[in-house]
Amino acid sequence: MRLYLVSPTHYQRDKSLVKTSRYWTSGLTLPTLKALTPKDWHVDLVDELLAEVDLDKPCDVVGITAMGPQIARAYDLADAFRARGRKVVLGGTWVSIAPHERSLAHADAIVVGEAERVWKDCLADLAAGTSRGVYRADGFGHADETPHVDYRDLQLVRWTRFKLSPVYRQYFHWPLLFSKGCPMPCSYCAVQTFYKRTYRTRSVDRVLEDVARIKALGGTKLLFLDDNPIADPDAAKELFRALIGQGVTWASQCPIDIARDPELLDLAQRSGCVSLSIGLEALEPEVLKKIAKGWSSPARYEEDLNRIRDKGIQVIALMMMGLDGQTARSFDTTLRFLERSRVSLVKLFTPAPYPGTRFHEDMQKAGRIVDDDWAHYDYGSILLSPQGMTPDELRAGFDATYRDFYSLSSIARRMLPVPRDNRAEHAAYVMANLKTHLYLRKNPSAWGTLS
Repeated sequence: MRLYLVSPTHYQRDKSLVKTSRYWTSGLTLPTLKALTPKDWHVDLVDELLAEVDLDKPCDVVGITAMGPQIARAYDLADAFRARGRKVVLGGTWVSIAPHERSLAHADAIVVGEAERVWKDCLADLAAGTSRGVYRADGFGHADETPHVDYRDLQLVRWTRFKLSPVYRQYFHWPLLFSKGCPMPCSYCAVQTFYKRTYRTRSVDRVLEDVARIKALGGTKLLFLDDNPIADPDAAKELFRALIGQGVTWASQCPIDIARDPELLDLAQRSGCVSLSIGLEALEPEVLKKIAKGWSSPARYEEDLNRIRDKGIQVIALMMMGLDGQTARSFDTTLRFLERSRVSLVKLFTPAPYPGTRFHEDMQKAGRIVDDDWAHYDYGSILLSPQGMTPDELRAGFDATYRDFYSLSSIARRMLPVPRDNRAEHAAYVMANLKTHLYLRKNPSAWGTLS
């Protein structure tokens, strides 16, 4: 039997596909599914962000994974493959938490939850010409049940560049996992919805085995794909101690809490942490309480970010604009805070009512969802009717904040002087700022493609 595993890209508003010639990391879903597939299956993989999907690929089953704005493209690809007589199975976070009938209209089967416990059964049924329709994982197993992947199966690595270019080796981050899930209650978050606020960590030995596999290929820059690697601080400290002396650097998403545990932050820095993406979301306590994130205590943000910066760790701030309680004045307040805190990069989001989340339920009950086209759930589309500003004010303020943050004057204020530690990493982030500055000059509303 032949299996074709596909990670789709997503559409821009003109229906063109978002494509790139290189990307800074690579997902683990397709290699993991391949590792779960019985050995008598022939498996091919493709990530459409970088390569072309072959709709006429000789295969028996097509597996398509999707999250966020990928879902619209996933449905179109699924329809195209089924029109050619292929069996299609859909999975991923969005497929799991959104109404199942929407995905079943485009597929022979869907996987709900983690694939580890149902993938082989799903493939066996499809090979036999049958299907249960919904293959629902029974709870969540230990994180060590997830198999090791063959890192040669990563789809977004430019292997020739990695071997020949020191610049590319500085750019590409090798993905791995330490934990799954997040126990925090944030109402907008698809992660806590998917995992039902459960949290598990892999054993440190399993993580170190992945590190050894990556180093054997010449990789030393790691990206932990965890949504919250420090939710169990003791487990995180054990991992960080084990990484000290491994000769690697790493980046990850992380809550601001890491700055509030001096030992944890110190171990992170000593273990090679050079960059953290931190979901601050908003500066107003009352705004955060409305999305069940009051626990993050924004009054401490500046002090927290100073502590992280003092460790030589770059911060990528994730901010939401257009939340209830924010006004048109929030854009300038947010920009000044980001500059004052010398944040290295920013990723802005408009509120997105992801299906299945409590935030979606609240917005739907209030009749405030103005755009239900999942192709538009991209990062910066206006999907809700805002309360504290007009839609035009939200659009103008959002775009202006991006433009002003990545202006040359703002870059200088945030990135100078050069820190004593991690100068090479700092230089890479200066370059990222300059490239984004040039990109936004040519594409002033390109928030959907910023990453």
